[in-house]
Amino acid sequence: MATFVLIAHWLACIWYAIGNAERTLLTKNIGWLHSLGNDIQEPYFDNNTGGPTIKSRYITALYFTFTSLTSVGFGNVAPNTDAEKVFTICVMLVGSLMYASIFGNVSAIMQRLYSGTARYHTQMLRVREFIRFHQIPNPLRQRLEEYFQHAWSYTNGIDMNSVLKGFPECLQADICLHLNRKLLTTCSAFSGASPGCLRALSLKFKTTHAPPGDVLVHKGDVLTSLFFIARGSIEIQRDNNTVVILGKDDIFGENPCNYATIGKSNGNVRALTYCDIHKIHRDDLLDILDLYPEFSESFANNLILTYNMRD
Repeated sequence: MATFVLIAHWLACIWYAIGNAERTLLTKNIGWLHSLGNDIQEPYFDNNTGGPTIKSRYITALYFTFTSLTSVGFGNVAPNTDAEKVFTICVMLVGSLMYASIFGNVSAIMQRLYSGTARYHTQMLRVREFIRFHQIPNPLRQRLEEYFQHAWSYTNGIDMNSVLKGFPECLQADICLHLNRKLLTTCSAFSGASPGCLRALSLKFKTTHAPPGDVLVHKGDVLTSLFFIARGSIEIQRDNNTVVILGKDDIFGENPCNYATIGKSNGNVRALTYCDIHKIHRDDLLDILDLYPEFSESFANNLILTYNMRD
């Protein structure tokens, strides 16, 4: 906008220069300055005196350039001489280009500002259409919508897995290592891991988001993953009684190094608040421990489960 005003000012100065030059060169008094003087009853005299004030001339010139740049003018300030007409044509051409480049970008900027909101409503509409089509009951419907809203607020609708697929594996490892750096550096279980081992582990971690009331693990479920709480609090129930409440930095599941077979959950795990939980699949963890045997013993000894869920 500032650029537009500056160009209009420069063009107004040129428009005034043309009118002022032709006022003394032409024998006929038909220029825009003479017309302005006659309209406001401040005419020029033959001895080059009189005429509108400098303020009136500048405002009129600026008014003409603005109307010519943004439209085709209103005719109350019109070009009369050949030089004025040629200049007006040039101003209109410049105005057309500026209107397309400057004001055309405004709509693009507004679209970018609201693109996230549009994507959110589009995805929410798909979720609600899915609910209606499959006739999901109200309690489950509410859980679906709450999960979608929480996950969107956390990720802004960006699917990290889809983004990572577009990068080479070495860069994926660097990104995942950065995203999971707090867990890998603060948890004592990973204190003996080499840089290569940490990169391999970071690629296998997934993040789960859970709204309050969501059941993450049911009693009798196979314990296929090891869970690390990054944010929020959960409760573990057995026979409808709360056994323990876990919070940030707590670990639950089972230690895969201590059991040859996969165990089953001895209770229900329910989110009390909005939770962000890192998890790693048992098979992925065992594969990494096989690849880094020097880390395997350290992990088995340093992994301290806040709650062992094996039945």
